[in-house]
Amino acid sequence: MSQTPEKKVLLTHLDWNLQRLDEVLKQGSTDYFKSAALQRFGHTYTMAIKSIHGFAEQETSDESCIAVAIQNGWAEDPPRWEEMIADYKCINQKPTEQEAEPIYQKLPGYLQAFKNLHSHLQNLT
Repeated sequence: MSQTPEKKVLLTHLDWNLQRLDEVLKQGSTDYFKSAALQRFGHTYTMAIKSIHGFAEQETSDESCIAVAIQNGWAEDPPRWEEMIADYKCINQKPTEQEAEPIYQKLPGYLQAFKNLHSHLQNLT
């Protein structure tokens, strides 16, 4: 499989996850939808990392991956991405409601960061 079709598949999957995260954030702030949004954030984050790996053509830690994306101009706002990495790790440790709420509040900003990444990567294909 050549790189270009593989990259397009990555972008398609990232876009699908972006749409689902956007949808769930518009649903309201019940416990059910908050939990769904945090789960969708996890899926979107994973797909964003996979996309960066695919475009950078190297496998690295999440921190190194984001550094590559920032160096290449694919991602912006390094502090937000650092926070995102920490929040992703937190949600994978089954956070309490008190820990999860601040992460939920950051999701609209994270969604925008993911959309910016998608846009930059799409311009490369």
